[in-house]
Amino acid sequence: MEVVFLAIFIPLLASVISLFSASEKFKAWAVTTGTFLSALLATYIYFAVSPGVYGVAWIQSIGAEIKVRLNEYSLPMGVLVAWLVAAISLYSVKYMEGDYRPGWYWFFFGFFATSMMMVIYADNLWFLLAGWEGVGLASWALIGHWYRDEYDKWVGREERVLGVPYWWTPSKAGLRAILTVRFGDAFFLIAIAIFFITAGTVSLKGLENAESLKALGVIPLLFFALGPFTKSAQFPFHEWLLTAMTGPTSVSALIHAATMVKAGVYVLIVTAPIFSLVSGAQLYFWIVMAIGVVTALTATLIALSAMEFKLVLAGSTAANLGIIAAATGAAGLLGLHEEEALSVLLFYAFLHIVGHAVSKASLFMGFGTVIHEAGTRFIGDVGRLWRHMKITAVAMALSMLSLVGIPPFIGYITKDLALENVFEAAHAYHFDLLLPVLYLLLFITPIYGLRLLGLTFIHGKEPEEVHEAHPLMWLPYTALAVATIALGGYFAAVVKFPVTEALLALLAGFLTGFVLYIWLPGFKSEFLRPLWEVLYRRFYLPILYDGVFPSLFTWLAKFIYVVFDKGLFDGLYHNVLPGVFESVSNWARRLITGNLSLYVLYGIVGILVTLLLLVLI
Repeated sequence: MEVVFLAIFIPLLASVISLFSASEKFKAWAVTTGTFLSALLATYIYFAVSPGVYGVAWIQSIGAEIKVRLNEYSLPMGVLVAWLVAAISLYSVKYMEGDYRPGWYWFFFGFFATSMMMVIYADNLWFLLAGWEGVGLASWALIGHWYRDEYDKWVGREERVLGVPYWWTPSKAGLRAILTVRFGDAFFLIAIAIFFITAGTVSLKGLENAESLKALGVIPLLFFALGPFTKSAQFPFHEWLLTAMTGPTSVSALIHAATMVKAGVYVLIVTAPIFSLVSGAQLYFWIVMAIGVVTALTATLIALSAMEFKLVLAGSTAANLGIIAAATGAAGLLGLHEEEALSVLLFYAFLHIVGHAVSKASLFMGFGTVIHEAGTRFIGDVGRLWRHMKITAVAMALSMLSLVGIPPFIGYITKDLALENVFEAAHAYHFDLLLPVLYLLLFITPIYGLRLLGLTFIHGKEPEEVHEAHPLMWLPYTALAVATIALGGYFAAVVKFPVTEALLALLAGFLTGFVLYIWLPGFKSEFLRPLWEVLYRRFYLPILYDGVFPSLFTWLAKFIYVVFDKGLFDGLYHNVLPGVFESVSNWARRLITGNLSLYVLYGIVGILVTLLLLVLI
């Protein structure tokens, strides 16, 4: 048990130690050492510690326990997250060199890592909630790290659409992120409390055997799901993730590869066997699958039209999170009729967390290097970088082919398994309208990947002074890029993948993207311009989130101020009550005349009234 807690808390301990030195190098290497120790311990746990539940009591009155659960999900997830965090930490040593806020960055980096490890290993939902909230807090701190809000750290250009600013500074993006996830967390907390009141426990192991949970109904499940939906940026909560690109690229890799955004879909997966026993589970899984599919398609279209390096990758992240959520919902639907198949189908959904994480961490670090060396975040400002950054170009090509799902990379295998869940559910429930949507998703995905590669490394305006990154930067993402083909080869050797309509749709999209952005670049269509404008503006949803909602909130706040604060409370305490007391005072003042005889009369009348009351009583 102790070794698991060491793996969880060593990064946080290293972060605290880093605060005791003013040296930037000490801070960087202290936290990096802590993340590597955590990764080594997570690997030891995977191979040497027996699966089971370990822990101690905490706050017994509410069922809170510090317990960890080692099973088929937490063991590989712990290894994945710990090693990706270590790789990104090593990359950060050079990437963040000379930054004006090293203490803040490195403390919250380790804090973030520990919080995510708590989410992964937790068996008790209160313990999980502690890590869950820690991840949210650290993400706000790191997304808004560059608080001076310089233009080159923004997302978007300085322009307005219908009067709403279409640019996001680090400060604003951090606020956007924490407000969105806190909205979902409020319902998440309520759901956990309902589980405890109903079942008397919030242990995942205990909830699996809680008979009282079966009559719970679908509403608490949806309340619970709002936490993962906001954390994993599911539609319509995906906007915060897109503007989170204001943080350092290492933070983007950290958030969008294996931490925070993966926490949501991971929790959906590990709780699916529990929720499958609850009445209303079918509706719950339908909603999870539907939201996942909508998110995947919406975010893919956004990635296709984005004009910033990291914004393309952010859209891709939301799309793949949607695929994982959809695969989880589909697994739950199929598992309602084939209980023995549920664990296998959920593991298919889980595998895509692995496939996507390895590819995406590499891509974020690699394109972060491009931004770092070229000095721009916009696609089209620089091109032909393969001549100057050959290692990065090859690594990005490998990682992108894995991300978009080209065989035999790991991304193809895990995405194929995850989407197979959705195809099977569509057939089983005779929902054939879903099939064209999935084929369209598969067709578009390679196009945005090849667009990013082609316009960055092969075509475009060649810069004069750009060189390959420092080895501390290119080594982590190159190793991960090689891992995408190595892991793909391993899975391909044990799993047979037939040629299907889905693969044909994917290859058709790859061919289209190759022609448009690699072979014959420069295709433009005025006919498609209005559609591109809608996609580029992200379906105009920022107008809703940054224009309409704040205006409604401001109007409501003014209404409450005028009617309740100023009208009711100020009116009552500053006008009504003083007026009443003034009237009573004026009336009483008339009785005080200074005439002694009148005072004697008052006394006699008072005595008579008192005697009368005594007689009557």
